[in-house]
Amino acid sequence: MKKIIAAIAVLGLGVSLQAGSVSCDFPVIKCEPVWKTVIKKVPKKECWDEEQKSAIDFKDSGSDICKSEGIVVAKKCTVTKCRTVYESHEEKVLVGYKNTAKCGCTTFSKISNRKLKFITTTINF
Repeated sequence: MKKIIAAIAVLGLGVSLQAGSVSCDFPVIKCEPVWKTVIKKVPKKECWDEEQKSAIDFKDSGSDICKSEGIVVAKKCTVTKCRTVYESHEEKVLVGYKNTAKCGCTTFSKISNRKLKFITTTINF
């Protein structure tokens, strides 16, 4: 049993010596804003007047009734109608920053919501 535990320990030590990682901070060499174009729709009320004829009840004896030879013509009404229309316009919105760093010949980037001075990365070996 002791030999099995010793073999597993040696095997584990051998694997840990071959595999590893190190965390490094690399200075940011370039920082660019990242923009997104969005379409905003703004509601607007649009109104107009329309003339409509409304049927008049025969029992109505008001002065608005127009009679022509005993025939009730109609009462003219002006009605204001409205509808909502949407005006669209494009707007650029800042969504973050593309921070770029360099390690030897390799350049890498990280998107963040603020400008970074360093990019922390883990290198596995």
